[in-house]
Amino acid sequence: MKIIVVGAGLAGLVATRALQQFGHEITLIEASDGIGGRVRSDVVDGFTLDRGFQVLFDAYPAVQSWLSLPELELCPFDPGAVICRHGQTSVLTDPLRDLPASWAAIWSNAATPFDKLRLLLLSRSLTRWSSAQLWDGPDISTLAYLRQRRFSTRIIEWFFAPFYGGIFLDRSLSTSAKCFLFDLKMLAEGRTVIPSRGMGAIPQQLAEGFVAAQTTLRCNTAVVGLVHEETRVVGVRLNDGHALIADAVVLAVPAPIAQQLAGLALPSEAKGTITLYWEGDTALTTNRKLWLNANSDTFVNNACQLSAIAPHYAPAGRHLLSASVLGVPEYSDDELYAAAEADLQRMLDYDPAAQQAFSRYRRLRIYRIPYAQFAQPPGIHPTLPANRTSQAGLYLAGEYTEASSIDAAMTSGEKVAKIVHHDLTTPNH
Repeated sequence: MKIIVVGAGLAGLVATRALQQFGHEITLIEASDGIGGRVRSDVVDGFTLDRGFQVLFDAYPAVQSWLSLPELELCPFDPGAVICRHGQTSVLTDPLRDLPASWAAIWSNAATPFDKLRLLLLSRSLTRWSSAQLWDGPDISTLAYLRQRRFSTRIIEWFFAPFYGGIFLDRSLSTSAKCFLFDLKMLAEGRTVIPSRGMGAIPQQLAEGFVAAQTTLRCNTAVVGLVHEETRVVGVRLNDGHALIADAVVLAVPAPIAQQLAGLALPSEAKGTITLYWEGDTALTTNRKLWLNANSDTFVNNACQLSAIAPHYAPAGRHLLSASVLGVPEYSDDELYAAAEADLQRMLDYDPAAQQAFSRYRRLRIYRIPYAQFAQPPGIHPTLPANRTSQAGLYLAGEYTEASSIDAAMTSGEKVAKIVHHDLTTPNH
């Protein structure tokens, strides 16, 4: 059977790989100049820059199924985070998994002793839950859940808001507690990592599994409409005026584009972010943890000396720094850099030598990502669209059918392939 997959992000790549395994012939169409969707990396002056600050949880079930992790040469973050507040720092981490920082964590003032015990017990309990259990039942916001579990205002504001705010792109913690619990489970069961060659190595590895005889990849080709035969979708119309016909069409594009092409009701509220990069001749830290900005009037949410975690991200003798801003304020590049640099200098108040070294850092590049995730308030997940649409012959693959994460995108790609194969090979379906 001939199948068209529109979009070569993670969902489209996994869908293509899975459809190949079923023996189908796939044409994979990508509007941009390369694969990966939002998970891409650029090389700028010898530095590897991911398009937005991104990490991989190696405990993700779909990652375990579809990626060869040793081949990615993964570079792990140290557990926990360095919390920067009012010119001081403190470390919050899992002392059982991070022995070198355990003493500092025990004495950290970022959380009460009861907070630390509650977080440790919650993390351990989640390892005994299945992922399916986490997504079942009633739902509340992450903030409401943390208060329900009697975490203090201090740890909520100093740690949970910037740490999970960076994951959900929402410091208010209004995101579904189911997302929080799933991510905490992944952190408890595995590591936070980045491939040594950048996050773009993930889609590259997926594409290396394509069988040339079964898959045709067309980049720089935009789909502008669907082709219908009576009530069935039988192909796509391209921006050059040509039409491609197939037995099924899978839209593996972001929700706004899928909504435009198919006229379907899909999650529309977007969460955006900005990532800024600098390089310098002196490392600001050798710490492999994330820095969290716990000040009350933040511009930068979190920062990271990426070259301390993945040395190949920077040329020999150079050092790479990234910082993340939540939302996409309408600033010029100079205004963004100036605001971020002022905030980073404030975060570094505890270390004048690091402040001086950062003042010599050179600006590299800014990435604005208006649609980095879809909003996930409590109760949204049971309302998300299915992979099979109401239009015969048309299917969806994307995180917005599951949840907003790398794991969800890959899971959706795998699920849609099974559904398409079933529909095309089941008589009278």
